[in-house]
Amino acid sequence: MNKKMEQAKIAYNKIAAEYDRSREGRYTRFHIKELSELIDLREGQAVLDVACGTGTLLGELSKKANIQANGIDISENMIHMAKLRYPAINFEAKPCAPLEWSGESLDIITVCCAFHHFEDPQGFVNECKRVLRKRGAVYIADPNFDAVCRFFANKFVVPFSKSGDVRIYDKKELETFFYNSGFKTVQAYRKGKGLFLKAEK
Repeated sequence: MNKKMEQAKIAYNKIAAEYDRSREGRYTRFHIKELSELIDLREGQAVLDVACGTGTLLGELSKKANIQANGIDISENMIHMAKLRYPAINFEAKPCAPLEWSGESLDIITVCCAFHHFEDPQGFVNECKRVLRKRGAVYIADPNFDAVCRFFANKFVVPFSKSGDVRIYDKKELETFFYNSGFKTVQAYRKGKGLFLKAEK
């Protein structure tokens, strides 16, 4: 396990029990709401939420359609809380990459407020391309900083973060990962506190 991943695991294991009531948990709810409205679902689709935390996004998506819902997170304590909240959903403590799913086995992959923790974002996106079925889609929500705040965050805050932060991305950087991996359509937009992306295989 790399350094940033280990930092994130330790940090989120510590706050798992209080996460939903915490400042970060409240911040994430805006992104969850936007994603749950953005994502197109059909009955029976296989959905994977990467860095699922306490399972809130999958809980919301499961209200919209009868899906095969799966969530993974490196924090065992977050997974424990997710299982308590949503016992009907499959949650497992696993790293984000490589994905332990076979090729073309998933319809939708989601990442909410966690992409900026990934030490190998291009490797993760490549894995998404591998495991998604034709016309499958990835949905990302991440923090939206203006150019000045993003510069200072990446130069002076992220390098010293103990929560596993790697880099705050702008819209173009985020899109480029998916274009580089060969996704057919990539659409990103900013809304309030969030940067959102949909990439279709």
